[in-house]
Amino acid sequence: MTIQELYEQSIKPLSTADRYQLATMILGDIPPQALVDYRDEWSDEDLKDFNRENWKRIETDPEYEYDG
Repeated sequence: MTIQELYEQSIKPLSTADRYQLATMILGDIPPQALVDYRDEWSDEDLKDFNRENWKRIETDPEYEYDG
């Protein structure tokens, strides 16, 4: 059984309150170190990667149009 099938067959039919309780239990069971660190700051390397990939898209995407 896939996660989608489990959700459709077992979770979705539950009441909203039960689904909320289940979601709270699941999220509470995930250790903090398992979460990705989404910081509000970008490193210099992040900015370079972002700019490089965007320029690559602009240069190669025939559908791209500048809105500026």
